[in-house]
Amino acid sequence: MTDAALSYDNEATAEASFEASPPSSYPPSVQPGIPTLGRKPEGWSRVSIGDLLEPVYRPAKLADDEQYQLVTAKRSRGGIVPRAILYGRDIRTKTQFYVEPDDFLISRRQISHGACGLVPPNLDGAVVSNEYVAFKPKSGLDLRFLQHLSHSVYFQQTCFHSSIGVHVEKLVFKIEDWLEWEIDVPPMAEQRRIADVLDAWDRAIAHTDALIDAKRKRFNWLYSELFPASGTSLPNSWEAAPVTSVAAVRFSGVDKKTVEGERPVRLCNYTDVFNNRRITADMPFMSATAKPREIEAFTLQLGDVVFTKDSETAEEIGESAVVAEPLDNVVCGYHLGVARARPDTMIGDFLALALRHPWVREEFRKAANGVTRFGLNLDVMDQVQVLFPPLDQQEKLVATLNAVEDEIELLTKSLTPLREQKKGLMQKLLSGDMRLSSTESLRGKEDAHAD
Repeated sequence: MTDAALSYDNEATAEASFEASPPSSYPPSVQPGIPTLGRKPEGWSRVSIGDLLEPVYRPAKLADDEQYQLVTAKRSRGGIVPRAILYGRDIRTKTQFYVEPDDFLISRRQISHGACGLVPPNLDGAVVSNEYVAFKPKSGLDLRFLQHLSHSVYFQQTCFHSSIGVHVEKLVFKIEDWLEWEIDVPPMAEQRRIADVLDAWDRAIAHTDALIDAKRKRFNWLYSELFPASGTSLPNSWEAAPVTSVAAVRFSGVDKKTVEGERPVRLCNYTDVFNNRRITADMPFMSATAKPREIEAFTLQLGDVVFTKDSETAEEIGESAVVAEPLDNVVCGYHLGVARARPDTMIGDFLALALRHPWVREEFRKAANGVTRFGLNLDVMDQVQVLFPPLDQQEKLVATLNAVEDEIELLTKSLTPLREQKKGLMQKLLSGDMRLSSTESLRGKEDAHAD
């Protein structure tokens, strides 16, 4: 594919509607399957959830001149986190309840998405509206075991099937129905052994996450040191120029639909770009079909920069990833644009870095338009400028920043199997398919200390 192929024509780059297409399935945060218990493990008890948990209500009488900590439950069992601190007069919903540490808090409207968790000590005395319900465990239930249990598929399914409504985003949780669901629980000692082992895995995952976060902060610091800051004068060797003067840019319209008579391709889609800084050959690209002219125009080559041209929020527009390896029959997909650096001016890896500059991202955000989706048009690419030094300096900057990117990529690749292995182990332990001895519990504690 040549630069000429990337110069756009009206037919190939006609603007698509930014209206969101209807979802084809439930989002990943939802487990819609029917909750089904297998054979009860030996020595375990089969009881209703209501035998283990009871709701607690601590009404809060709001005073106008007092401040209150509000909290929220993150989806996908992301935990209970601070939301805002407001004066009583500024809290719209006056029906509020206090929460205490180790309350198991559920969001009535978001529990089908896994919005629940234990209240941490730092949120003691926070308040929640009647859109939430707090539970305390009865005897025979370990809190740490409960926290892990809430991640099990069966638990999530009981929450989904105890919610009513016509749309997955507007379901309402029926507490009475949920408390009637049965669940298998081991004796308290085994609950604690299971929690010990899963806690150790969580610490290992958290440790890796912390390393990745530290590397990303280092990358951002290096970037700020190596790139001119927004609003400052450029160093003598640097230039500013419109994106389209340093790269051939085109917006893709190739979607994931399979149409008879078109040729099979693999599609680089929105999530491939949004979740990665580099596009590599081992990524699980989606299968699709495309017209021959689309294949010619949008087949990705080494050094191409793929970026998000529209999204549900303006802030997510302009996320970019560089094609870091030769690809076989991979086409730039819908919601994306592709920019190919002009070799006499810029190298692809540097173009990806230049498009991430805060000034460029802010220009994209301001230029984005739409209602349910926000998007760019090609005219914006003629107006937004990128900053760049001579080619030899670009190569040095890329080498410095790519060294940190390599470290982040290695850590990220190690994190995925850790999470998958913990997930598989958790399902086996919480279903009783795998049993732990007291020795294994102690080993779990030792592993945790080793972290």
